[in-house]
Amino acid sequence: MSYLKIGKYYGDNDSLPVYQFKETLDTDYLDISNVTHWYGAQDFANKDYLFCRTGSIGYMDNNGGFSALSLDEKQLMAQNFCVSKTDRDTLYTDAEQEAYWDSFVKNSQQARQERWDKTKSFVSYRLSISDSNQLADETFLLNNKYIYYGIESFAVDGVDGIFDWINGTASFSGSGFPSKSYYDESLKQGILDCLNGI
Repeated sequence: MSYLKIGKYYGDNDSLPVYQFKETLDTDYLDISNVTHWYGAQDFANKDYLFCRTGSIGYMDNNGGFSALSLDEKQLMAQNFCVSKTDRDTLYTDAEQEAYWDSFVKNSQQARQERWDKTKSFVSYRLSISDSNQLADETFLLNNKYIYYGIESFAVDGVDGIFDWINGTASFSGSGFPSKSYYDESLKQGILDCLNGI
């Protein structure tokens, strides 16, 4: 199964980005993927915490699992709850894990808030004020569940979420965003990209 890699450009074309995140890196991009770089991407490539966490899990799962990581990488994976309790217990006590959990919750919430802020900006630029207000009114509770509790969809969480409203699934089948007069596929995809940190 494919996963995202981190590529760093070492060519001489200044118009190309220094970093790329792709399953198959372009020519002249060196694969610098590792857990440490994934978490550093928050700083060097302006990627959010959840994007980096997902990338580090993909890296680990496709490169020998937890046991194949260096000690520093294992610590990052355990501190960010990317691995099982059994694996975390090999490195940290319950008290230490609880302290890391506090950081994990805060970092995750901040990333979801940033994603929602980008989504609001994306939508409000493209819709009329009345349509944008209607969307905000209909999704207010779902947005708060997403931002503060990480509830995304019935399929994942067992509770209807913002992704169900956007896709017209679960209790929003036949309603939600696809039923709106201003709905179109490109707008929906743009919203999903914002919410997925792309």
